[in-house]
Amino acid sequence: MIPTLLLALVPPQESTPLAPPRGALEPLAPVRFAVIGDYGTTSPESFAVAALVHALEPRFIVTVGDNNYPDGKASTIDENIGQHFHDFIHPYTGNFGAGADTNHFFPSLGNHDWGTTDAQPYLDYFELPGNERYYEVHRGAVDVFVLDSDEGEPDGVTSTSVQAQWLELALARSRAPFKFVVLHHAPYSSSENHGSQEDLQWPFREWGASAVLTGHDHLYERLSVRGLTYLVNGLGGRSRYDFAAPVAGSQMRFNALEGAQLVEVDARGELARLRFITSSGVVVDDYALPRGGIDPGARTLVPRTATWSYLDGGVAPDARWITAGYDDSSWASGPAELGYGEGDEATTVGWGTDPSNRHMTSWYRHVFEVGDPHAYAELELGLLRDDGAIAYLNGVEIARSNMPEGPVDATTPARTSTSGGEETTFFPSAAPAELLVDVAPRLLAAGRNVLAVELHQRAANSTDASFAAELRGVLAGDIVLARGTEWRYRDDGVPPPASWIQPGFDDGSWPAGPAPLGYGEPDLATTLAFGGDPGARHVTTWLRARFTLERPAGVRWLECRLRRDDGAILYLNGQEVARFNLPAAGVGPTTLAGFDLGGPDESGFLGTSLDPRRLVDGVNTLAVELHQAAPTSDDLAFDLELRAHR
Repeated sequence: MIPTLLLALVPPQESTPLAPPRGALEPLAPVRFAVIGDYGTTSPESFAVAALVHALEPRFIVTVGDNNYPDGKASTIDENIGQHFHDFIHPYTGNFGAGADTNHFFPSLGNHDWGTTDAQPYLDYFELPGNERYYEVHRGAVDVFVLDSDEGEPDGVTSTSVQAQWLELALARSRAPFKFVVLHHAPYSSSENHGSQEDLQWPFREWGASAVLTGHDHLYERLSVRGLTYLVNGLGGRSRYDFAAPVAGSQMRFNALEGAQLVEVDARGELARLRFITSSGVVVDDYALPRGGIDPGARTLVPRTATWSYLDGGVAPDARWITAGYDDSSWASGPAELGYGEGDEATTVGWGTDPSNRHMTSWYRHVFEVGDPHAYAELELGLLRDDGAIAYLNGVEIARSNMPEGPVDATTPARTSTSGGEETTFFPSAAPAELLVDVAPRLLAAGRNVLAVELHQRAANSTDASFAAELRGVLAGDIVLARGTEWRYRDDGVPPPASWIQPGFDDGSWPAGPAPLGYGEPDLATTLAFGGDPGARHVTTWLRARFTLERPAGVRWLECRLRRDDGAILYLNGQEVARFNLPAAGVGPTTLAGFDLGGPDESGFLGTSLDPRRLVDGVNTLAVELHQAAPTSDDLAFDLELRAHR
């Protein structure tokens, strides 16, 4: 049994000091909780998600906001929340049944909850810790920090606000192996509706968060930004949104059906397994988060104090200025921080002669050397920009911060002015691995590279400007199972014995061939059979590969990149470590994948993390069963890469 929930009543109010650090953690036990977002309606989809959550049997529920559509009224709150989850709420005084003996329902405020009288119906309905708008919950190996990200929050939503200061201190006090930060608005999102909320791109990783759980956009997305996992989970039943182009760091995207997230932490607090499950019971995403989070390590390519060539005359250089071969010998140069009007600049740049009509834009270049671009999996870019900036690496735009979309020129203003703590903040951005290794020309080149940044003011009469940048290369880890590896496979439609996933299974009679394996795609190295009837193809194909690894205990996390069309279950040394696009239970040889993948989803690689504790010293066996979404499917594809991070 999971022990009784312990609440740390730490009122996050300026007039009330934080409690001292907690003593020893209570005895650890497995922790299992559900996360839902944008669910607060009486739609059939909301009922389906509620039924799913109850079937998952979580010990408690966390919401990522928008609990009461359309505008947070007292007249709708019980039917939108209590009707679905009264048995998790304490105290519960609504009309839909009995409540819980202790509270197991921990919501966060969304913008729709703020629609009536400053969220008073919400505050009246729930009895929550602290000031009820932002608070913390402790259970075993898990601490949950619930924020209020709405602009109506009286303690602010910027990284220097009273609320942010509370979070920074609360995270520092926490001794839990897993620290989940929960808020409604997504700091990073690829949705075409709301998208990334820059004001909420707080330094969560630096403050100690293990992962950030959000909603607001009605879709599901998992991202990795500067080594921190972000989840967008807004498929609670209100509606579904479409995706725009993937933002940097996006690893998994889904919007075909409503669902909920299940988070399970083992009794020792070593690993959290995060799965998104649809209301139809299909596991769409499966991710292993090791204790302490994902930190692959990084090397600094451009330091914050780097010397930059700069142009400050107000006249734009020609279009080649962002490329490595451009001649900037006539430009001035100086170390960062560069700017004027703040008094802390290492280099003062010019702004013209008219204080009421200063130059709107200045341009910066830094050349650096790279040995092997393939040593890096992704890039981390931090921009100190007062007010807005666009960054380019070797001629390709990699970040746009506080700037409008579309073409810009020397007169384009930043979106908003920067003030206070934002003027000294390095705003993060990340370039995904695909830009480094799969797209030609690669962003990083062996030898000479250039990071180029244009800095824009909000107004021509601005009295200050500041610029610095830091570029780090995230280490790629050691490839232990490469793309294109030779796999043993069974493609005759006859299920192998149950022992096929075990390391000792004899697969010597199985055919072998290099990945990608499949049929119906133009880039395959090995063609698999599908049977004699194109209208009744084999549903499942079984694959096995071996790899050798020394010192597995030193592997902090095991990165996996998987190409699977359509569904797959992965077994490492006889133990299931992940499943995608298949039911959570009851999968057999004739079980169809939940959704038919198409476009980038079937040709690209899904990034995830597997449980490194399943590795052994010496020879390891990875077994994969690949499922079609329909027996009439005319294509199949599989490839996989494993990287060990120590």
